[in-house]
Amino acid sequence: MNRYFRKSHSIDLIFTISLFCVFALSALGVTAAGAVLYQKTVTQERQDYNLYTALSYLEQKLKSCDQEGGISLAKGPDGNALCLSQNVNEVPYLTYIYVYEGHLTELFIREDQEPDFSGGTPLLEIDSMELEQTSTGLLRLTLTEDGGNSQTLCWQPSASETGGETS
Repeated sequence: MNRYFRKSHSIDLIFTISLFCVFALSALGVTAAGAVLYQKTVTQERQDYNLYTALSYLEQKLKSCDQEGGISLAKGPDGNALCLSQNVNEVPYLTYIYVYEGHLTELFIREDQEPDFSGGTPLLEIDSMELEQTSTGLLRLTLTEDGGNSQTLCWQPSASETGGETS
């Protein structure tokens, strides 16, 4: 005869189910928090990418045209535009870089043509670009993206342009 037998209580089943529900809700909460954090990280990374890539692009364009008279400021559609001049097969061309409809935009035309800023090529999403040239010849470019983040590039043209020394 079996003297030891276990009675099944309803509290055992309720405890097991409630423990499972607590575990499932905890796992769901951690997953939801991780998804929100991931989304914020991706958004911030995209914003940083746009600013970093745009400044890197501008720096390379400035380096390629760093000669006397190769870099100037011009009137753009929404403020100043960066104007870079270069010769291609003995024909003078101008490259305008400006912000148009929320994008950093580039327009490449012959020097004798009138610029149509609506016909430029959009490059990256940028909210605004501020250009300033100091009395010492230093060019300061500040880019701002939609979220309000901004970064600045300071460019000193070669010594032949300003008559000064580079260090």
